[in-house]
Amino acid sequence: MAKKLQQFYIYKLSSQRIIQDKLNIQLNINDARKNGELISIGNSQLLTTIRQIKNRTDYENRLNELLEQKKIAKKKLDNPLRLYEIEKEIDAILFVPEVISLVVEDNRHYVKIINEGLFVNGKKYVRLMCSAGQARRNNVLLIDSEIEHQTKETLNNGRKDIPIVPAKFNAYFALASSTALPVTTPLFTVVKDCEIKRIEKVEWVEEDPSGDDKIEEVEKEIKFNLFDGQGLISPRMAKQWAEDLELDYIPSCFIVRSNFIKGLLVVVDFVEYSDYIGKHIIEDIYGDTINIRDMDVILSASQFKLWNAFDNIKSYVKNSKQNNIGWGVTRYAPKQEKNHTTLNYQFIQALNLDEKAIKSLCKKTVEYFKNISTNTLDYTLLYLLGDLCDEEYDEYIFDKIGDNVTKAIILNNELIYDPYIQTHIQNSIKKKIKESYIGNLIVNGNYTFMVADPIAMLDHIFSLPVKGLLERGEYYCRYWLDKGINKIAGMRSPLVWRSEVDVMNLKTDDNMEHWYEYLNCCCIFPANGMDMAVLGGAD
Repeated sequence: MAKKLQQFYIYKLSSQRIIQDKLNIQLNINDARKNGELISIGNSQLLTTIRQIKNRTDYENRLNELLEQKKIAKKKLDNPLRLYEIEKEIDAILFVPEVISLVVEDNRHYVKIINEGLFVNGKKYVRLMCSAGQARRNNVLLIDSEIEHQTKETLNNGRKDIPIVPAKFNAYFALASSTALPVTTPLFTVVKDCEIKRIEKVEWVEEDPSGDDKIEEVEKEIKFNLFDGQGLISPRMAKQWAEDLELDYIPSCFIVRSNFIKGLLVVVDFVEYSDYIGKHIIEDIYGDTINIRDMDVILSASQFKLWNAFDNIKSYVKNSKQNNIGWGVTRYAPKQEKNHTTLNYQFIQALNLDEKAIKSLCKKTVEYFKNISTNTLDYTLLYLLGDLCDEEYDEYIFDKIGDNVTKAIILNNELIYDPYIQTHIQNSIKKKIKESYIGNLIVNGNYTFMVADPIAMLDHIFSLPVKGLLERGEYYCRYWLDKGINKIAGMRSPLVWRSEVDVMNLKTDDNMEHWYEYLNCCCIFPANGMDMAVLGGAD
């Protein structure tokens, strides 16, 4: 069973509400819950730092005890007062009063709140950070002014002041608020990005004031960062992280967060590769020599956003230890890929379809809804159970089902013919049927991690000619190769033009099977292709 992310609670207040209350609000958890002003957020470095400052680090054992007591109390139902007391203590542990999420509904509100401060329950709150995702939703995190300085000092981690665009620093600093599962801190190094320029044929758009833009194929010099946002992790450390995450397999890839660090780590045995080429010493981005055999992780400069704000890796690591800053995983590759996914209207409008092709494309979706609508038991249960069907056998799975109708059908299959339950199921799938009208059609396929050839990245790291194992136009995807399929189409949202459909010819050989041993759930791209540009930048 994979480790679950602990959720905490903070207030979420709209700027309109704050201005109406003249920047001074009295609020408790119960009222906030009733008003929809209490939201859950996942654990992060920010919350860890706040608990450290407020001496609330030893909470997990007591929380687990309370959650177990709550289960027992809910089953017995003989002591409602005790259940209330348990829930109140759980709230006290999980509620983070030091942070407030501000929803900005008017820029004038924001200016006033930032200039004058927000007061909640007698405490003053000031601006702390705003991530790129929060900015898109007009959200800003505020913090109790009493711990503002200490929090910022800790999260800045002893960095030097360097010239940087404020918006970029804003995003990099806010990485501390990323939800992540903590993992063992690795020994790591950082290498220079592999940036090159190539002449490529592209479809060039010349804008016309009339709106009838001109598109023609031309040759242009394009700059590429071949391994932008990608690093490598050793199988040994990947195994350790799998244990930290309580997984029974080693994921092919991890998306990580640490102090000013983010990006994708791909599992490849770079120590074995160094033995293979007979070279173990590399140069990091600071010009220091590193023995690759001592490393767990190799980052590219594009992943360490403020590498130039530290003198070297040693000083960064020393600061991180002093400030109790760790590493976390926000996402990882699954044990096995899904067999089906849904299209959208953008993907479909890029295709050249005739009447026959349209019927073929819709067939699987039509059959799916038909089988559910006609009360076919297996299909209906699979639909109602959702992602629970993908889990391994669990004797307590029944307790995980939140829908009473699903539980009823499992206990008595004949209830599938009950009029009330039939109406419930029909109402449930109406939304999905409507979504299918605008292109949400079921197809054989999946969303997977995009990986730039890790062997080509090792060529770069060891100052060898960057070749890798894949030639231009060749790709490796274990999922489809195992199905005997050697040609697939890659699409990435948002897809705005037909040129963004990437037709990929799959290839494998003994060499790839060896070096890509751990890369079962991802798609590997050649280093010398145009694929990242074709697929919308693949950021």
